[in-house]
Amino acid sequence: MKTGSPWLPAILVFCGGAAFAQSDEELQKKLANPISDLISLPLQWNANLHAGPLEKPQYTLNFQPVYPVKLGNGWSLINRAIIPYVSSPASVPGQDRKNGLGDITYEGFFAPPVGPSGLIWGVGPMLTLRTATDDRLGQGKWSLGPAFVALQQEGKWSLGALVTQQWSFAGDDQRKDVSAFSLQPIASYRIDAKYSVGYFGTLTADWKEHNSNRWTVPLGVSLSILSKPKNSVPMNFSFGVGYNAVRPDNAPDWFLRAQVTFILPK
Repeated sequence: MKTGSPWLPAILVFCGGAAFAQSDEELQKKLANPISDLISLPLQWNANLHAGPLEKPQYTLNFQPVYPVKLGNGWSLINRAIIPYVSSPASVPGQDRKNGLGDITYEGFFAPPVGPSGLIWGVGPMLTLRTATDDRLGQGKWSLGPAFVALQQEGKWSLGALVTQQWSFAGDDQRKDVSAFSLQPIASYRIDAKYSVGYFGTLTADWKEHNSNRWTVPLGVSLSILSKPKNSVPMNFSFGVGYNAVRPDNAPDWFLRAQVTFILPK
């Protein structure tokens, strides 16, 4: 008995062939650019070690689709979503680990055409939905704020930053209000057509906390490997490890990441 769709192999061959038209260097540059014109499907696994008062690991699997839309006159709207499945450890003895959907985040960047200076930038809204299936898996709030990204790509380097700030506007009145800042440095170097290395980590600040528990400052490094399987879509694999040099009480110290990104043509 036949199983599966006869169209799937043809679709993969077509998509792979279209994506092969872009050089490896072009693909690597676009992968380092959060607001490139690539349609991509990243699957990202994160592990935060020694989290919480019992110092147990926390795991998150993020599904992060990116879909750009042309608006005219060279402008684009880059739609990015983060859909997390979270495994949160016990916070008190005897408590079970809790698994489920976390809070979903949407980012929309309006990006103009690249000017003579080569500066790439985009700005737009960031919205976090109260979708967690358990209080331990989310903030219990709806939050909204601006997001901004800017980077320069010259030679083998991609340098820039993605900055966000959010405030809660609705949700559980019994939960702490949200006023959260994040800065994700963009610093990557293309070693060759296949490999690149870069900084890994996101600096965050919780403005509702006192100074001693406000900041998280990570130091991490990642390795990315571009792969083009025959008759399939290109894929990018990345692996990272980092350490939170500054962190709040009960925050994890070491963190790990493994990610595969499927690259699809328009």
